[in-house]
Amino acid sequence: MKKTLFKSLFVGFAALAGLTASAAGSQLTEGNRVYIEDFTINPGESKLVDIIMDNTIDVTQLQIYLTPSAGLTLRNAEGKWPNSLLETPRWTNTYYDEEEEEDVTYVFSPSKNEVDGQSRIIFISMKQVPFSGESGTAVVHLPVTAAADFTGGYITIDNWKMVAQNGDYAQGGTEYGTEEIRVNVSLPQAATPLATVVAEGVNNEEYTIADDLHIVARSDKGGYLFVSDGNNNWMKIKAGTELYDAMANWDDIKGGTLTGVLSEAECNQTLTISALPEEGTDAVNATANAWNLAQNDPTSATYNFAPKVNEVILLTGYWFDGEFRGYSSNKGQSATANFGWCDTDNTMSNGTLYKDVLSVAQLKEPWSNNAPAKIAATDELAFQNYLIYPLAIEANNILTGVENLNAGKDIVEVQYVNAAGMVSSTPFKGVNMVVTRYADGSQKTTKVVK
Repeated sequence: MKKTLFKSLFVGFAALAGLTASAAGSQLTEGNRVYIEDFTINPGESKLVDIIMDNTIDVTQLQIYLTPSAGLTLRNAEGKWPNSLLETPRWTNTYYDEEEEEDVTYVFSPSKNEVDGQSRIIFISMKQVPFSGESGTAVVHLPVTAAADFTGGYITIDNWKMVAQNGDYAQGGTEYGTEEIRVNVSLPQAATPLATVVAEGVNNEEYTIADDLHIVARSDKGGYLFVSDGNNNWMKIKAGTELYDAMANWDDIKGGTLTGVLSEAECNQTLTISALPEEGTDAVNATANAWNLAQNDPTSATYNFAPKVNEVILLTGYWFDGEFRGYSSNKGQSATANFGWCDTDNTMSNGTLYKDVLSVAQLKEPWSNNAPAKIAATDELAFQNYLIYPLAIEANNILTGVENLNAGKDIVEVQYVNAAGMVSSTPFKGVNMVVTRYADGSQKTTKVVK
């Protein structure tokens, strides 16, 4: 058995060498190549990377020559390159058995050696069973180990050649007079805490988020995820349709695996990703916080509305005359908020009270230097800088019509507030906010002109 195997290998290698020298058959250029994607590796780490072959011909012989730069070796951590590490679905490492020829599953035999730092991989199909035409898939796994002091480097594919049974072939690499094929090998980007990215992030810079992140809400229009680190730091992730769908059933994202480019750093921070992170299991379970647009204390100018940018909130209020108005049972006065429509259409009914509408808080423009991100007593209209995006309005969010909400209640006080903030029991000339308080502690605010 071994004699037959070695004889077949020798004949195959000789044929491959002969084609290299004589260029027998027709050379094909389009759609045939061998390559490795750029990758990252930590100092002292060993990993497997894919050598990918795109082939339009049915390949029965393949050779690849590779040279690593200083600090990289094409061996595993034990200094070996066993066949078991190389196997991929495109070939199987089962030895040819002459006595069981009808049951053979053997396809290719790899040969590996290294001379002066250059590694050679040769595949020969003993039975002329080919690699069928395919693209974008690994033909072999390449073990790579980085030295303890590795800071970056590369691997060059010096040459590659694939040969079909009829002698047609394709080839590439500097040794065949084509462009250099260089695979860049770099250190993984240092991960940054979400809080730092939110507070100090720079536009158009790439960041890897260190924290485990909990996916609190989603918007399938544009493929957005809204995530939190569990410490009230929030980020909008622009994933796009394909990645968004791939994470459809995820609850968490593993720390150190989410990488993207930051935009709108000064206002509504957005991290645009182009690669799928890893699913996590250990993120702190962040939840949407409940907010309304009412003052806790009607004598104060401070409204109880100060969500973080990109925070997922449950907003309570009522829709009246084209505005979403605050609602509270604490006798506080209410303000109005602008809505931008995201996953829902504006189907709110006039005079209807909505409770705990799942929404995302955004800003119309960045806070000025003298306006804190949280509402201060000196900035009573800060809430007007928010733009609220409802993600879903469900039947259980709709409570009742405000026009009928206070029917039959006992009125205990009616106050009129003018544009200057003066309060009176009788109307002022001009625009008045009419605050009606009821015996059960609730109130209604309307606007009238006298």
